Amino acid sequence: MQSELLDRSYHFLKFLPTVADFLVQKHKESGLKVDEKGLYNLVTEADLKAESMILDEIQKNYPTDGILSEERGKIEGKSGYTWVVDPLDGTTNYTHGLPLYGISVGVVETETMTPLIGMVFFPELNTYYHAIKGQGAFREKTPIQVSKTPSLKDSLFVTGFPYDRNLSLDTLMQYYKSILQKSRGIRRTGAATLDLCWLAEGKFEGYYELGLKPWDMAAAGLVVLEAKGKITSMDGNDFSIMNPSLLATNGLVHEYLLAEFEGQINRVAY
Repeated sequence: MQSELLDRSYHFLKFLPTVADFLVQKHKESGLKVDEKGLYNLVTEADLKAESMILDEIQKNYPTDGILSEERGKIEGKSGYTWVVDPLDGTTNYTHGLPLYGISVGVVETETMTPLIGMVFFPELNTYYHAIKGQGAFREKTPIQVSKTPSLKDSLFVTGFPYDRNLSLDTLMQYYKSILQKSRGIRRTGAATLDLCWLAEGKFEGYYELGLKPWDMAAAGLVVLEAKGKITSMDGNDFSIMNPSLLATNGLVHEYLLAEFEGQINRVAY
């Protein structure tokens, strides 16, 4: 299995810069076509083309693998591996001319949906992160680890808001207020993959969000775990990319955050 994972990782670490170059070039053009999938959920022609580039490369080189992608959905496979793809995480940022967006490509074990490979490229930040289960996490060729900050008061956190945020706005604000009062601050980048990768290299001590999808977590979540971070749901259950609730930390402040969230989880909306 290890050789199969290495082959897939090496191949796509070489291929994904092509997709990154496409997104950068498209970002420079005027008149980008944007459609609305929901009130706050956008999709652009760049998302769709980037996804086609990635899926075509998977199917050409690994035709028996399954695929789960944001725009095209699920394609069954027979190999026991499933690729989980978000061709453009941070579409709203992208449409507003911001450089905070990424390409997320992960491979999971089909039966358990356990992440095995994670690769996240940030085209306009000129960097990428990657991990293979059991082999550590890297920013480009440099090993990374989560921060060693042990207290909430010295910690910087990051969060995001779900597309259907109006269903649970009071709850979201309660989380925000609770953490803001006890920490150094909270940031919002607008890209879950960036939040997780920056956590993995020690820029943040913790990240939480509701309403996530598998492609938000599969690749960058593995990067966090391999950087010696800790991930659960916000109510303390084991990490699963199929659970829309996520709490990721450096491990040292994890229990403090779970205590802050206890009794506040909005089980109606999520």
